[in-house]
Amino acid sequence: MKNRPTVLITGATKGIGRALVDRFAPAASDLHVVARNVQDLRMLKEELSALDCTVHVHPCDLSDPSAVKQLIVDLQKEISHLDVLINNAGVYLPGLLLTESADNLNYMMQLNVLSQYDLVRGLHALMPRGAHLIHMASVASRKRFDGKPSYSITKHAQGIMIDAFRHELRPLGIRVTSVMPGPTWSHSWEGVEFPENRLLAAEHVANAVWHAWELPPEAVMEELVIRPFDGDIE
Repeated sequence: MKNRPTVLITGATKGIGRALVDRFAPAASDLHVVARNVQDLRMLKEELSALDCTVHVHPCDLSDPSAVKQLIVDLQKEISHLDVLINNAGVYLPGLLLTESADNLNYMMQLNVLSQYDLVRGLHALMPRGAHLIHMASVASRKRFDGKPSYSITKHAQGIMIDAFRHELRPLGIRVTSVMPGPTWSHSWEGVEFPENRLLAAEHVANAVWHAWELPPEAVMEELVIRPFDGDIE
């Protein structure tokens, strides 16, 4: 086991983000969690109170560029070093390019790409050699899905950004991993009737991320693709 790290997770109260919190919190010395809903963050902190881990909550709407900038300022003041940064927050909005709301692409680009761009630029100086930057991407980073082209556009852009960060952070000794899950259960799937095995459990993804982090410093899992056994839901 490595020394107990300081960990930051965005989108930390639901879905994969919450599963990542549950996986990393027992090993962390300090855990910084970011989400939009203040009450959800308070409940999360209370649920983790029995652990030997100091939990810091940061309410922030990452779709708001000014809020992201203020979050970075606050984190720079509060954190002396950051061992694991997990950019998990993201959003999917359905629609076709010709008929969807004109705001869809801009909203998803801000949350799925630009907020992460700002966070890495603002926080990487706090990350020592051996630190790990983990981006929760998607299988949509590699292919277009019908009914969600704008989402796929943002995830393709995110993929190129992650690769560029990997290139620039390697000389600093910071590992970079892109995690590309297939369809994973979250509240957004409620009411949709699929066999249980057609969706990944968030815990499956969190465990895979944990094992990527556990690799020794001379190794890095640059890309991690995890799908349900029967493949994507088209």
